[in-house]
This record gives sequence, structure tokens and C-alpha cells, in this order.
Amino acid sequence: MTRRTRERRFLAVFVVLASVIAGLVTVVAPSQPPSASAADASDFQPGYLISDANFFDAGAMSAGDIQSFLNAKLATCRPANGVPCLKDYSQATPARAADAYCSSFPGGQMSAAQLIAAVSKACGISPRVILVMLQKEQGLITEPTPSARQYSAALGQGCPDGAPCDPAFAGFFYQVYGAARQMQVYIKNPNWFGYQRGWNNILYQANPPDRSGVCGTKRVFIQNDATRALYIYTPYTPNDAALANLYGTGDFCSAYGNRNFWRLYTDWFGDPTVGQVTGEYATVWNSLGGSSGVLGSPTGTVVCINSRYCQQSFTGGTIFWFPGRGVFGVPSVVEAMWRNLGFIDGKPGLPTGVPVCVSDGTCAQSFDGGVISADGVGGSLVGLHIQYTWLAAGGVSLGGARGPEVCTSTGQCAQTFARGAFFSGGPATAVVGGVFAAWSASGMSGGALGYPAADAVCVSAGCTQQFGGGIIVASGANAQAIPTLLAQPYLAAGGVSALGAPLAPASCATSATCYQLFERARIDVIPSRGAIVTTGGFLDSWRALGFEQSGLGLPTANAKCSAVTCSQAFERGTLVGSPSNGVVAVNGQYRDVWTAAGGATGALGLPLSGDSCNGRNCSQMFQRGALVWTPTYGMVTVGNPFLQAWQARGAGSGVLGAPTAAATCTAITCSQPFEGGTLVGSPSNGLVVVYGQYLTVWQAGGGGAGTLGLPLADDSCNGRNCAQPFQNGTLVWAPASGMVSVSGWFLQPWQAQGSGSGPLGAPTAAPTCSSVTCWQNFEGGVLSGSPSNGVVPLYGQYRDLWMAAGGPGGALGRVLGPTSCNGRWCEAKFDHGSILWSPATGAVVVAEPIYGRWQAEGGPSGRYGLPTAASRTVGAITTQDFQFGNINSGS
Repeated sequence: MTRRTRERRFLAVFVVLASVIAGLVTVVAPSQPPSASAADASDFQPGYLISDANFFDAGAMSAGDIQSFLNAKLATCRPANGVPCLKDYSQATPARAADAYCSSFPGGQMSAAQLIAAVSKACGISPRVILVMLQKEQGLITEPTPSARQYSAALGQGCPDGAPCDPAFAGFFYQVYGAARQMQVYIKNPNWFGYQRGWNNILYQANPPDRSGVCGTKRVFIQNDATRALYIYTPYTPNDAALANLYGTGDFCSAYGNRNFWRLYTDWFGDPTVGQVTGEYATVWNSLGGSSGVLGSPTGTVVCINSRYCQQSFTGGTIFWFPGRGVFGVPSVVEAMWRNLGFIDGKPGLPTGVPVCVSDGTCAQSFDGGVISADGVGGSLVGLHIQYTWLAAGGVSLGGARGPEVCTSTGQCAQTFARGAFFSGGPATAVVGGVFAAWSASGMSGGALGYPAADAVCVSAGCTQQFGGGIIVASGANAQAIPTLLAQPYLAAGGVSALGAPLAPASCATSATCYQLFERARIDVIPSRGAIVTTGGFLDSWRALGFEQSGLGLPTANAKCSAVTCSQAFERGTLVGSPSNGVVAVNGQYRDVWTAAGGATGALGLPLSGDSCNGRNCSQMFQRGALVWTPTYGMVTVGNPFLQAWQARGAGSGVLGAPTAAATCTAITCSQPFEGGTLVGSPSNGLVVVYGQYLTVWQAGGGGAGTLGLPLADDSCNGRNCAQPFQNGTLVWAPASGMVSVSGWFLQPWQAQGSGSGPLGAPTAAPTCSSVTCWQNFEGGVLSGSPSNGVVPLYGQYRDLWMAAGGPGGALGRVLGPTSCNGRWCEAKFDHGSILWSPATGAVVVAEPIYGRWQAEGGPSGRYGLPTAASRTVGAITTQDFQFGNINSGS
């Protein structure tokens, strides 16, 4: 490229830059109007609270301006009882026809901002006045939790001191419209009201509270209609105490309404008594957003300086007029730098374009000598060598310059801005946005990263920029530096597109040992292992466990996959992918035993969850088993066929607790012992648990190969006793008798009577045998063997009388059959007698030597009837009484 070609290109670039800046007429206003100067009580004029021009300026704010103002004044809203904050308020408003005081009002659904703007236009009152009055009356502008009452009396319209509010004015619309209209009533009917322009005696305080009139009045010269209207609306003036504490309270005689109106207006919109902006100044001011724009409200009138220029000051800058050049608005941040650089006689010269501002308060403006970019911290002219790159990278959005462009003798130039830096001396390089923020945090060119090596490369996921000592990756609001040690594996693995942006700075123990966390990965560089990239579910699980502070420690290799799973090895464990449960950690002894059993393709299969502890034991579940650890028994496997039965009983937290040994098998069954019992395989009933005293008694009897055989079901309880059935008997436990077996002769008859829930209840002792029979006692009776009738139950008093008579070896002998009843009496028959019961006689034994004589006479249906008392023996004679006589052995 020839020198002439380069010059033409540079000139074109500069023209483009200048025309872009100079030609912009749309100004980006700050997110909220610039703050006005705080009110000073010494400026308060009791007879001139606000100029008529400001009071009646209905176009001072649009509905959008009002909404922005409300949003800025209340950052946090906490509505209660369905009452919104003012910035969020809306309502249906009625239409109003024009009258002598207000033009027609359209009505319809309106937000608070729209309603205020429409009322201002209809009634000719400044929206600023309405906003200030809403704050001074009910605090609605800044109230985060307004009440319905605050809206109902929003402006105090129709609410005279000491009297209830007029219901005709209740509600937000009626308050705003009514108050604005009332102001016009005051203005257009001056003779209707006590306060007039000129001298007036104005109260300091209302009555009440000043019932005795001790506070008095102040003589005030009201200078204009707007001030007169405010005093009619709020008929008090502040005393010296109220003005001495402008933002607080004074004394008993202090009133605050008009003081607060003046103070709020001043704080929010500037001096209410300042005059208007007119002519060409007004054209420029309005094009820059008026009082809501970058220049804010006027603070003075036009002043001319030595015929060289004229100016009018505003809260946020100055409007200048130069002969032959015209009128230009210059924001304060730009004006400060302009004056710093020599003002109109310095390098910048005169302005050539309108300011361009962004929401953080940074402004840029073109001058004869270049572009000034400035913010609240600083600014300078944008260097000529980097102007094009600066503009292409965002221009004013990069913030104010942090000093002038600096160039070396070899033609290399650099300039730094609040959010960017630029280098030339070849193709210009920009460091901007999040990359710039991270580079600044690292010490810029003096830090570990050094100088940029190339422009950033951006994809949808973020931007990556190379530096001498690594890279910086920015994605959204997140930007971090990645040192070369980690940058190489990061870029090799796909960079920001594959792994996401870094979430935190790199952590390096030494120059050769580092790690860094990214959105979708963590990279560890360890000298003995190289670079290890942990991603996906392995990253999520490792993070959830606490990274290297967890039981896993650091990774020892990248993840690897087989036909059934993927896994990643760590120092003290392994992360394993499970199809149904995601990634699961297998740590310590769990890993050692699982690996010894064949890992994912072995006896246990894939892990289903991480290990857990219950204060008694710890366990980890796998597809086909569980590993359970206790301090006493160490690590024991619960596999098939015991796993499901153990889990059904609460696993390690249930009645069985942890296994104490591995499962064993014999020719007839398999079993596994646990802390709380043993799981035993039953051919017909599957797996059954035997625990506690059941286990002790069963094992003492020889276990599955012993007298009881295999268990048929778990134990069960009925509220009276508990029992567990076995092949050859049942073990029954009751509080009174403890554990007793029912087996042999007695098992089936006992079961036929309802087992432990039947009338016999639980056994109270083991069976007893004599030379003629065997019997077994139960809570509710006895089972006794009879040659002709098998095993027969005997209940209650029958059992008690029989046993009292000596049982099967006594006077009655063996039981011959079940007790029988005919509706009048019941009878239990024995070898040598009977026990009869009737409601009238109760239970009575009839035995030899009386029994035979009585039976010969027809028994209970015969001559003597039922026995009424037991037999008695005197000497050699035995006698027994019956219903119809007595029988003795001698008769």
C-alpha cells in the first residue's frame, strides 16, 4: 500500500468516525434524570415557592418520563393486601368533559404515569408539581408498601384539617384530577380565597394542635399566582425551626407542607424558581431530552463571555453559543475534560457535534481536535491511531478514557478506557468487555498475562483472546484468565464452545500444578499425571461431593467407557455411570470389594447410589447386591437371594441391621446371619427372618436340620402374643410365659383352634407326658391326647378342675372328647367321670365312687339331675349333692 493510499484510507476512517459522532441526534439518556443539587434552607423564599412557568409547565414530562422517574425512585416494591406501588399502579378512569378550569379528559385504563400526564395536560399543571405533592402528602412516590388509604387521600384533596375527607374525592384519579383542577380554581378566582398576591399573614401551625394560638403568624409577601395557590392548598409557612432542620422536624410550631414541597422539588428537579430555557437554547435542550435528558434542569440564565461565546448552565452540563458555529450542549463530564485540555483555546477547540451518552453516565462528543470520551472518573481525547478500532469496539460504551494516547518512538501507541484498551503499531488490537475486566484484574500488561497477542475470537458461547501468558475467556458477565498450563488442554478439548467459560480463577500450587473450574468441566494439571479433564456427570458428582476435599480425592485419569458403563478413577475412589441413577461414587473399601468382585460386569453390577450411614452401619447399593460395613464385622456383601428380603425389612436400618458374615448353604437351605437375626431360605415360603429368642431356641434345637425344621414365615403378633411358624412346629412368645414351642401332637389341634389368637392363646409350658397320655397347657386351656378322640382341647374351669383332680393320672383320668352342650348344661367326659356346668350350678366334678351310681340313675337327665357341689368324704363314706337329692358310696 502506498503512503498516499494509506493517507486516503486514514482520512476516510476519520471522516466516518466524525460523521458518525457528529451526525447522531438521538441521545441515550441516563437510566434516571441527573440528581439535582440538594436543597439549601438559605435559598428558601416564603413568598416565592415556585415560578409560574414551572408550576404551569404541563409538558415538563411525558408519561414515559414520569414512569422512568417513578421506577428510579423506588427500586424495591413490597406490595401488601393487593395494593401495588405507585410505579405499578393502574386503574380505569372516567372521562371528564371540559369546563372553565380543565379541558376534556379522555378516561380509560391508565397507569399512574399516564394518568398524571393526562391530568397535567387537561388542567395545565406541571406533572412535576403533582409528583412532588403526591410525595409530600402521602409519600406515595417512595412508599414500597402503600395502603389503600394512601391512594384514597393521595393529594389530600377534599381533606381539610380537623375534618373527615370528602368522599367525592376518594380514590387516586379523583385526588389527582381534583387537586389539579382545584389549583386552577384558585388561580382563576382570586377573590374567593383569603390569600392574595402581596402581603399576607400566614399561620405557622394549624388549630389544632395550636389550640391556644401561641405559634402566631408570619407576614409573607406572595409574589406570584403559583405560590398563592400552594398557600391556599396548604395554608401554613415553615418557621425557623423547620428550616433549620430541613430534612427533619422542628418544634411544636413547625409546619412542613410548603417547606417539603420546595425541598422535594429542588432535590428532584432543581430550583423551582429558575426561569425557562428559550430560543435556540431550548431547541438544543429539548433535542437532548429536556430536564429528563443528559443536561437536566436549568440552573441559571444565559450569560455571554467577552463576545466570544454565551452559555446557560444546567444541572448536568452547559449549552454554549459560538458566533458562526451555533449552539451546542456539552455534558458536565465532557465539559470538565474539555476545560482540562485548554477549553476553546486548547487542543480540542470548539465542539462540532452533539454528545452521545450511555446509561452509566459516559459521554463522547466530537470537537475540532478530535473526540472527547469522558465519565465521572476521567476522560481525554480519543487517540488518532486507535479511533477506528475504538469506534468499532463500542466507542462511548467503553467508558471514559483513562488518559491520553501514549506512543513510543517506534510508533507503537496505546490508550486505556474504563472498559477497554487499544494497541497499534501494526493492526490495532482491542481488549474490551469482559476480557478487558479480567485483564485489568490480572494487572494488565504488567501482570502474568502480559500483552494481547491477537484480537478476541468470538463464538455464540463467548469470546477468547490470546495473551503472552495465557488466554482470557468471557461469556456473558463472566470473564476469567486461564494460564498457559491450563489453556492448552482447554483449547484442545474444544474451548468455550465445548467446556464453557471459566467460573473462577485458576488455582496453582506450583508452576506445574494447577486446576480451574469451567461451566462444563474442571481441568487438573498434575506433573505425574498430566492434564485431566473432568466433564459431564462426573464433574457434577465430584462437585456435589466437595471436589478433592471429598472421599474421592483428585482424578488420576480421564474418564473411560466400556460396553456397559463409563467411569473415572480418582485417588480414593471411582465415579461410575449407572443408566438409571446417573453417576455414582464408589469409594474406599467399597471400591476395593466391588473391583475384586468384577466391577460393573461382576457379581454386584453397577452402583445404584452413593454410600450412606445411619449411625449403626454404612452401606452402598448395587444392581445385584449391597456392601455393608460395620466397625465390628467390616465389609460384608448382601447378595442374591437375600438382598430383596433384607431390603424389604428395612435394610441396614431395619430389624436385621448389618450382615455379620457372608451367606452359607447346606444341602437343605441357604442362610445369612445379621445383627438382628438370620435370613433363612424356605423351599415353599422363600426367605424368612428368624431373630431374637426365636433364633436362639431354633438354633438350640438344631436349626433347619433340627426338631423344628425350616421357618415358614416371619414372626407375627396379635396384641396378646407373638409367634413364628416352622415346618415341624411353632415358637410362641407371651409376656408371662416367654418363648414356648408348640409341636408334634399339639400343633395341628392348636392351629385348628385359632393358634395364639384363638381361645387357647399362647402355650404356658412345654408338653408333659405320663404313662397314659401327653398334654400341653395354654393360657386359655389345655390340649390332651385321648386314644379314642385324638388331641382334645379343654378350656377354662374344665381345665382347672381336671388339673386339680390330678389331670390324666388323677381321679377323672383322660379326656374322652370335646366339651358338649345341650342348651341347659355342658359336659366334659373323662375316663372316670365328668365335669358338668350350668348357669345355676357352675362347674362341678362327678367322679368315682359317685360317678357310676349317678350314671346308673340316668346322669344329668336322670333321677338326681345335675351336681350342685363337689363330693365330700367322711371316714369311708363319700357323699355328693345333686339337684334332686344326694348320693353316697354306702347307699
